[in-house]
Amino acid sequence: MPRFLIKHVGNMGDLVFFVPPVLAMLKKKYPACHLTFVTAWGYKENSWTFNWSQKDSGGLPRVARQAKWGNRNQGGFSLHLMMTNPHIDELVHWHDTKLSLNKTICEEDGQRFATWSSEYYQQQKSSGNYDDVFELDFGLKMNDNPIKKIYQTVGLANETFSNYQLYLTEHDLQVARQVMQDAPRPRLVLLEGLAGTTTRGWDPSKAASLATAITERYGVAPLWFGAKHVPTFEGRPLSLRENIATLSLCDVGLGVLSGPLHFAAAVGLPTLTLYCDQPLHRAAPAYFLNPHITKVTKKHRTLLGPSPGTMTMLKSPQPATQLTPAQRASQHYQDWGKPGRQSTKSCLAVITVEEVMSVLQEMI
Repeated sequence: MPRFLIKHVGNMGDLVFFVPPVLAMLKKKYPACHLTFVTAWGYKENSWTFNWSQKDSGGLPRVARQAKWGNRNQGGFSLHLMMTNPHIDELVHWHDTKLSLNKTICEEDGQRFATWSSEYYQQQKSSGNYDDVFELDFGLKMNDNPIKKIYQTVGLANETFSNYQLYLTEHDLQVARQVMQDAPRPRLVLLEGLAGTTTRGWDPSKAASLATAITERYGVAPLWFGAKHVPTFEGRPLSLRENIATLSLCDVGLGVLSGPLHFAAAVGLPTLTLYCDQPLHRAAPAYFLNPHITKVTKKHRTLLGPSPGTMTMLKSPQPATQLTPAQRASQHYQDWGKPGRQSTKSCLAVITVEEVMSVLQEMI
């Protein structure tokens, strides 16, 4: 019985986009294998450092992200999403510095998990207890296909299976049904990030105009989904999985490249993605899922903004290449978390409400 140690402490989108199908394929290839999966509750702090002595191909300073892992935030998102995955035999909570093998630190949904520190994890890597160790929180280059790269990482280079997957419990679905039972149709969901102020966002004024246009055309105001828009049930906020389950009862989800967009795709909600600045094979649901969908109305759509000749990572804190130095200064651009004025910053911003409404009409 081969034993594999797998580590991924990255973002939420990865945990429904490319991690679950890889775990499933490992179990298919090695039916009796034992999978130990190490992930975080969620990152507590995120900071960026700029190396002005090294420049990238565009002449901008190289940057690195420094994150502190271990504390619970956003509803314990990583553990919460992975604790129902049937292919994981042992789920472990990652903490940068703390260790608790007797499960005194991490409790999620009434279950307790062992906590491994960075030092203990390194010991386990070299302990000989595992036949192989796979670290999935790797960096991606602009032209990398994440599905291909992750399969190469786990020694399954010929695999291509890329179905998004999220394992909801019957309780999650039952709560969602009760929350959504009186919601009128069509249930059009604006996914958080659509009105954000980051480089992954759209234009906040256009998001408001889109909500108005939807209400006027369909007679029903759109719903919002995200950390800032969590419904309540019996006096408490929904858990992350319960909230995601509400998406399975909707008609169309609209958003930009983000975790909520991947959640929507994972539960079978047709999505309309506002997209630019990256190749489609980086993360667009339409690219990965549409070949497996036969019903036209269930297919995912992508609305592309005009990307520049040199594509960049939208999540990078580097100054947006769409802006001249004078524009960056006048807009007070700092990084993707503090972008300054939104309207001319991003290639997403030029996508119009009318274009979105036109595609949306085809989907309903």
